[in-house]
Amino acid sequence: MSIIFYDHLVDKKDILIIVDDSSAPDNQKAKIKQLIDDVLHQGIIEFILQKLHPHSHSAFLTQVHHAPYDPEIIQYLKEKIDHDIEENIQKETERIIEKIKKDLEI
Repeated sequence: MSIIFYDHLVDKKDILIIVDDSSAPDNQKAKIKQLIDDVLHQGIIEFILQKLHPHSHSAFLTQVHHAPYDPEIIQYLKEKIDHDIEENIQKETERIIEKIKKDLEI
């Protein structure tokens, strides 16, 4: 996955180590890692949309679509949602990763 505005808030190294240490073939490991990225992305975007006023959804999604790497997106979220949005995204990411681990029975 490409660079996303929230990458600095996501610590997925533990789950990636588990995938790398598995006995699955390399092509399957790559698919699992992509699925992890996809699940995290969808979960984080859903979390943000739940916090963001519906009138701001379109502007947010347009920003993410046009420049997903733009660090100004975080500033936008701080203004529209909460100054602590980075901490909240980190907590949500940890929750999602724990759920993925549980789903993988790790």
